[in-house]
Amino acid sequence: MVGLSNIQKHFLAIFLISAIAGVIYSNSFDCSFHFDDQHAIVENYAIHRFDLKEIFSSSNRPILDITLAVNYYFGKLNVFGYHLVNLLLHISNGIMLYFILFKTANFTSVKEKYGERAYRIALYASLIFIAHPVQTQAVTYIISRSSVLATTFYLLSLFLFIKAFETKIREQGAETLALFVGAFFASCLGMATKQIVATLPLMLLIYDFYFISDGDWKILKGHCNVHLAMFCTIGIAIYLSASGLQKFVSFDYAKGVQMPFGESITSFQYFMTQLHVIPYYIKLLFIPVNLNLDYDWPITMHLNFTTVLFFILLTAIAGFGLRAYRRAKLLSFAIIWFFVTISVTSSFIVIYDVIFEHRLYLPSIGFAIFAALLVSKISSLKRDGNTAGTET
Repeated sequence: MVGLSNIQKHFLAIFLISAIAGVIYSNSFDCSFHFDDQHAIVENYAIHRFDLKEIFSSSNRPILDITLAVNYYFGKLNVFGYHLVNLLLHISNGIMLYFILFKTANFTSVKEKYGERAYRIALYASLIFIAHPVQTQAVTYIISRSSVLATTFYLLSLFLFIKAFETKIREQGAETLALFVGAFFASCLGMATKQIVATLPLMLLIYDFYFISDGDWKILKGHCNVHLAMFCTIGIAIYLSASGLQKFVSFDYAKGVQMPFGESITSFQYFMTQLHVIPYYIKLLFIPVNLNLDYDWPITMHLNFTTVLFFILLTAIAGFGLRAYRRAKLLSFAIIWFFVTISVTSSFIVIYDVIFEHRLYLPSIGFAIFAALLVSKISSLKRDGNTAGTET
């Protein structure tokens, strides 16, 4: 990439992300409706009538339903339009991830370590995220747009949050306020799209601590008003989920949560099951084989040795991520991102299907950053070796 300006590099990155995603999913536009698509789209007459009053009064994901209503308005039940929107959102997420990482690697707090590799880290991570086989379900299973669209608002809010602090440094008050407001509303829209966005305010706080405040608690404290406003947006997710919280959380071993197949499980049993599911998710990120749309995953009913080992393993990985903060902030952030963003679906809130690959869509960004750091480091060592060999 020697000789290219930043603008040229950005255009090249956007082209590569768009082209690769387009080629990979070019055969997905005629994939039919499956499983939850039936009741969420085909038999959802509120979106057929574009009835906004009914959508907002009955849906716990109204923004998602509005996008489906727009699809139905223009194409009825022709699947092409639904798949096209999913793909465009996926491409948008890859592009936003590229710019977020490019800006992050050039922050003063980490520029010395990552600055020279900023472009490669950002591009590699975005391409890995876009092209990873585990994303297939989220992009091609139409109703999984919930994960893709939620991630769009998640990344948009983070991007605007970063831009706001950039303009604040340049003391451009009106522009800074507009960007903060934009980040706030993106968070609101995300909360009304899927409940996984509830982790966004925490990730913004962590991002601020890592890269903007550079670990300085006094500086971070000065940003408290912004973070309080962002945490207030969680109220939307809580409001939309309030009717189901009692239904999906239970530590009562005598009662538990009733599952569709007749068995009741408690929140603790679900948590133990997720201690087995998360390592499998991690395996899929490294070795994406035997991908499956509909798993028959056993429930872990009692504490056992394997469950304890998985708990120790996951705790060790998370602990390593925290310990890496001083020496490798971006690596540390990637690991924390994975665990925080997966916590909504893989903790103690009982979900009828204990495992779904589309739940990896947002957390996989952490893996993409980790893989990009590894690849860019290897390529740097190889290039330095070649340079040394030439000089010799």
